[in-house]
Amino acid sequence: MVDSLDCLWIMGFKQDFYEARDWISANLHFTHAAPVSVFETIIRSLGGLITAYELSEDRVFLNKAVELGDVLLTAFQSPTGVPCTALSLSSGRCTFPSWTSQSAILSEYGTVQLELKSLTQHTGNPKYAAAAMRVMKLLHEQPMVHGMAPTYLSPKTGRFTNAVITFGALGDSYYEYLVKQWVYTGKQEVWLREMYDKSVDGMTSYMLFKSKPNDLGYIAEHNGRAYQHKMDHLVCFVGAMLALGAQDGRPTDERDMAVAEALTETCYQMYVRQPTGLSPEFVQFFPNANDFQVPNSAKYNILRPEAIESIFYLHYYTRKPKYRDMGWTMWQAFERWSRTASGYAAIPNVLDTSGKQEDKMESFWMAETIKYFYLLFDPSDPVKLEEHVFNTEAHPLRILKQPREELLGSHYSIHESSLSDAEDGG
Repeated sequence: MVDSLDCLWIMGFKQDFYEARDWISANLHFTHAAPVSVFETIIRSLGGLITAYELSEDRVFLNKAVELGDVLLTAFQSPTGVPCTALSLSSGRCTFPSWTSQSAILSEYGTVQLELKSLTQHTGNPKYAAAAMRVMKLLHEQPMVHGMAPTYLSPKTGRFTNAVITFGALGDSYYEYLVKQWVYTGKQEVWLREMYDKSVDGMTSYMLFKSKPNDLGYIAEHNGRAYQHKMDHLVCFVGAMLALGAQDGRPTDERDMAVAEALTETCYQMYVRQPTGLSPEFVQFFPNANDFQVPNSAKYNILRPEAIESIFYLHYYTRKPKYRDMGWTMWQAFERWSRTASGYAAIPNVLDTSGKQEDKMESFWMAETIKYFYLLFDPSDPVKLEEHVFNTEAHPLRILKQPREELLGSHYSIHESSLSDAEDGG
């Protein structure tokens, strides 16, 4: 419910929105005993509550956001301030995953800053932004690999514990939040823009490849020893990220828009080349595979938003009709294969046209995927990218004209001049 509040508002379902508000006011409490994902709770629930407040100005949502934010700060008590992965909201028990050998995950601890900064902006309480900025200061001081960060970091030492570089799972939204934090605070934070620019330079120089025979652009992964020529559907967010970052009159704008369009075309092909017209979870690229193949372990589709997200951004900035055509083709596939009497279902095998569905619909379908489809086709542009920045769950936050001092790196002695000292080039 919380994840879909702003979608109700944007689409004009105000009665449903206020019915949800009444339920939230009376029934939503943050006392869950079983561990919850700190990252997912911040981007979905905290982000959803803050955006609902900004849209409606109803303090029920801000009060609940504060209640949740106070509980979540328990997660930031490691020696380095890096938040734990899973938190019991009732007991405060905080853990890191055994499968990472107790390391923190880049795409999680690097993707909590917008929401916590926003909570400080609305409440005036600096503790939320302070938790977020402690993590950013740590990252700013790390030696990077051509501007890119490995996926695991020790919450005890603050050092990276592996050498894997990816813009897919475990890495993705960290890069997105570099440029979005810069946009959110009115483009005042030069050090954030520098971190973003260095990561994009590294990506385009070392991670970007073309397939055979059709020269489809894709971003590979690197495990520290060799490239893995696969691309997650999650990577499809990169088109949106690059387009957002290429609106500032910089020398790299033309390059970044070209890469954004090329990657988004590849993501579109991941859809339309399947019998159902729906993308698998990832594809692998081989010289003799007509560009890419779908591995057996990747045949499913769980209604992810990243491809339509980039299509929306590219249409917004270029106004090329082809992006609406692409979006419509994809929407028709979801309508045919995913729609049920009570929602939209995940698909276990995008190569199978027998109509099999899973009894599962992720909340990001309502928060992100369906919202980006709607915004692509709404001619009134109800969410303007010059005025809002989307968090990684597609909750639009108002860009700040006068951010509080506690949201800025200078308050934490972070300056752009120190960035080059941390860069090792890999």
